[in-house]
Amino acid sequence: PASRDAIRASIDRWSGVYGVDPQLARALAWMESGFQQDVVSSVGAVGVMQLLLESWEFVDTVLLGFRTPRDYRGNVRAGVRYLRWQLDHFGGDVRLALAGWYQGARAVRQHGVYRETRQFVRVVFALYGTV
Repeated sequence: PASRDAIRASIDRWSGVYGVDPQLARALAWMESGFQQDVVSSVGAVGVMQLLLESWEFVDTVLLGFRTPRDYRGNVRAGVRYLRWQLDHFGGDVRLALAGWYQGARAVRQHGVYRETRQFVRVVFALYGTV
């Protein structure tokens, strides 16, 4: 298992590569998994960034063009790249990008931000700069 320091360093590295605020990426990862690599959610999201397998495949095939390793390093890389995509998709609006992360970009566009999603976004913002 990777240490929290190793996971934090990986988040910071890929945040630099993809132009994502590392404090935002760390807050999101902490909210999702507490920097734990072996977490699997009830809906099948996996790893540090809690990526759904479909999202991870989207990153690999569409955004990166190659398969990332199925370990914490690959999960963090794919997760930070997916966060960059959400930020770009919503014109840099961090709140909407986090909403898109949590409930799906299409659902945000079609239905607005759900109540439970607003709570998720609030918690990520509360964690910002603390992890």
